[in-house]
Amino acid sequence: MRRHLRAITLAIFLLLPSVIFLSPSAAAVSNTIILLDSPHADLLGVSLDNELSTSLLPNGHLGQLIFNPAPQPRRWMIDAALIEEISSLAKNNPVAQDWIAELKLISATDPIFALPYGHPDISMVKRLAPNELAYYYQTSQLRLTLALGREIGINKNFRWYSARTVVSPDTTLSYTTNRRAIALLSTVVPAEQLDQLRSKLSYLLSSGLSKESQIYFATNADEAVTKANHKLRIVPGKYRLTSQYEQVPITLVNDFGAPVTVSLQLTPLNFRIHAVGDKQIVLPANSKTQLAVPFTVVAPGSTAVLAQFKNAAGGSVGDSVILTLDLSVISPAVAWFTSGAAILLLIAALAQIIRRVRRSRK
Repeated sequence: MRRHLRAITLAIFLLLPSVIFLSPSAAAVSNTIILLDSPHADLLGVSLDNELSTSLLPNGHLGQLIFNPAPQPRRWMIDAALIEEISSLAKNNPVAQDWIAELKLISATDPIFALPYGHPDISMVKRLAPNELAYYYQTSQLRLTLALGREIGINKNFRWYSARTVVSPDTTLSYTTNRRAIALLSTVVPAEQLDQLRSKLSYLLSSGLSKESQIYFATNADEAVTKANHKLRIVPGKYRLTSQYEQVPITLVNDFGAPVTVSLQLTPLNFRIHAVGDKQIVLPANSKTQLAVPFTVVAPGSTAVLAQFKNAAGGSVGDSVILTLDLSVISPAVAWFTSGAAILLLIAALAQIIRRVRRSRK
C-alpha cells in the first residue's frame, strides 16, 4: 500500500511542473478573444453573402465568443472592419443589434485593442506599403472608439495568424496600382472623402483569404477606384466654332462631398487651334460647373483637344476626355496666307503669258 502511495506521489511530483508550465499558456490563449472575419461586403458596399447574420446567433461562430466568452481576466482583439459590417447590418437586423449590445456589455471592464483594419497580413503590408500599416491600425482604433464609445488601445506585437498569407501577383499589382491612384487623387480631394476606399483596400491582403477571394477583391478594387476617379471629371462634347476667337462652355463635375481645387489643362492634338486652360479652379461639393474657356482658331477643319485635371504638382487626376471641335472659320493669318499665295500664282501666270507673247512676236 505504501509503495502505491509513493508511486502516486512521485507521479504527481513529476507531472506538477508540466501542469504549472502549461497552465499560464492555456490561460493566456483562452483569455484573448479575437473578433475578425472574412469580408462580407466588397469595396463598393455590395453584400457578398448572408452568412454574417447566422454567425452572430448565440450558437454561431461570432455569437459564441460574445454570449459565452472566456472568463475574466481577458482582453479583446477586434477588427473594426467586422464591427462596421455588423453595425451596418444592425440597422434592420435584431440579431446584429443584440450582438452589438452584448459586446458592449460583456467587454465593459475588459481592455480592447484594435487589429489593423481588414486584418491584413503584416509582412505583406510592410513589404508593399509600410506607411499604410500605421494607417490601418489608427483607422481601426478610431472607428472602434466611435462604434463602442470607449477607449481602444493598439498592440502591434500581437499576431492573430500563424501562417503567412500567399498573395497572388495579380492581387499584389492591383493593391499597389490602386493604392497609388488613391494617393494621387488625395492630392486634390480631402482625405476623409477617400478614407473608406483607402481602408478597404486592405481586404486584398487579408490574412487567410483564399486565392479566389483575392482575385475577386483585386477586380473589385479596380472598379471602385475607377468610380472614385470618375467622380471628378470633364464632360465630353462636340463644338462648332464660327469665329476666330470664341468662348467654349466646358462642364466640370465634382461628385465628392467636399470642394476640390484643380487646374484645367487643354492640349490641342494638332495645329488648327490654340487653347489656354485656367490655372486654378475651385469646384464646389456635389456640383456641375460650366466654365467658358477661350479658344483661338488658327486654321479651319476638324480637330480635338485633350482636357484633363491637374494637381498642384502637375499630376493628372480624375477622368480625362477628348473635346471635338469643328472649325468653320478662316482666320486672318490663313486669309493673308491664302491671298498671298493667290497673288503669287497670278503674278507667275502673268509672267508666263508675257513670255509667250514676246516669243510669238519674234
